[in-house]
Amino acid sequence: METLITIDGVPHAFETKDGRTELKVQSESTPSEDKKPPNVKVPNVWLITRKNGFPLFAVRPKQGEKPFRIITADKLYSEKIQWFEPLADNYREQIWLHPDSSKPGSEAYSAYKHFSWKQIIDFAIVDRWSISFTKGLPGDWKANSEGGAGFLMVVVENALYWTDGVGQIPFAVDTFRIYFEELRSKPAAISKTVRTGMEYGDGNPFAPENDATSEYDNYMVLRGALWASENFQLVIKKELLQTPNTARMVEKASTVYQPGSMPYLQQPISASSLAQYGEWKK
Repeated sequence: METLITIDGVPHAFETKDGRTELKVQSESTPSEDKKPPNVKVPNVWLITRKNGFPLFAVRPKQGEKPFRIITADKLYSEKIQWFEPLADNYREQIWLHPDSSKPGSEAYSAYKHFSWKQIIDFAIVDRWSISFTKGLPGDWKANSEGGAGFLMVVVENALYWTDGVGQIPFAVDTFRIYFEELRSKPAAISKTVRTGMEYGDGNPFAPENDATSEYDNYMVLRGALWASENFQLVIKKELLQTPNTARMVEKASTVYQPGSMPYLQQPISASSLAQYGEWKK
């Protein structure tokens, strides 16, 4: 199978055979007395494949890195490389996505689970116990059959993500609601949500390992918290609390979902949001 990929305006052919993908280099005829080998132009790209060698997408390496690689998505994930949060660590620009990635039934399409942002939101706005976000429990979107279902990568409205990155959003939305009801301040609730995400960075509620890195998972927690701050309203009601000897009015706060804007979910974290809420940088 041959895949033609245009990189920096130049078309390159990649051949996939027997579980391996290789760059096809066009040979040149030279006189027999010409002892100098021809220059082979190799593109400045990392091509990411399925385990069977099928090309999925490509990212551009940073200056000083190995300029050309063909590696599996699993290998890229193990190196913590990401392409969807430019201000986070290990960012590499995505420069190609297989054109069949949104074509149902294709090899490229089947590499991912596909979602709309509405589907992510529908999962995220369900009120859950915080413990349910523990690995393997119903709130664990990455593993839940309604969520990532064990896929390494997901496509959300034609944008590609690591599944565990999107999985931070339901946790962030639920956690923001708790702190918004407690603190009654959106900025304070956002900051505390981010700190909580850092504190339970490995998803273990009993012996958590703090994650104060500038990696994509903290950025995705911030995405979810920012979105929640624009889509949930605080409702405060007064209730009569009676005891055997007294009666007094108390305030009870709750959050109500009111659909609003989408950009905080769809777009990477901005420099201004990072400066205000990037707790891992403070």
